[in-house]
Amino acid sequence: MKRIFLFSLVGVLLFVTLGVEASSLWTETSGSYFVKPQRDFHVGDLLTLVISEQSTATSKTGVNSGEGSTIVVGPGAGVLTDLLPYLKGTFSTSYDGSAGTNKAGSLKAQITVRVVEIEPNGNLRFEGTKEIMVNKDLQKLTFTGVVRPDDVDRNNTVLSTYVAEAKIDYLGNDYATQKGLLTRAFEWLF
Repeated sequence: MKRIFLFSLVGVLLFVTLGVEASSLWTETSGSYFVKPQRDFHVGDLLTLVISEQSTATSKTGVNSGEGSTIVVGPGAGVLTDLLPYLKGTFSTSYDGSAGTNKAGSLKAQITVRVVEIEPNGNLRFEGTKEIMVNKDLQKLTFTGVVRPDDVDRNNTVLSTYVAEAKIDYLGNDYATQKGLLTRAFEWLF
């Protein structure tokens, strides 16, 4: 009797659920909180690059070599005994050399660049230049590279560590450290 009741109950539940549609908890609007929406970029769009680069390099080489010989002439050593009875001589050379270089550099800046090409895979090729002149001291920063659209933040910023084929040129004429006209004239005269 219990079996028949259970089978009947299961049958009724299956029959009732046939007309019910299943829906997902994830809809297009609910997924946007967890998934970054695809953005549409165009040639000419502006991106702000946050440059934070550090580089260090160390190189060391060394050479050690040595050579030595000893000459001893004394009694019973042959013909030279009569001329120079107790001749002794020592000869030795040694060389020890080493060289090394250390280089370190860092650059922190922000630059706004323009998208110049959208590659077939969707990556953005960009380039940009920034010039700053302070008291006749010109500083010029140029940045080119390729970035994935997924690495572009909501406010169109990208960290320089996400840039492929990055080429950063930072040039300055360093006018402030140049010698003045009178100093150069006195150095030329004296």
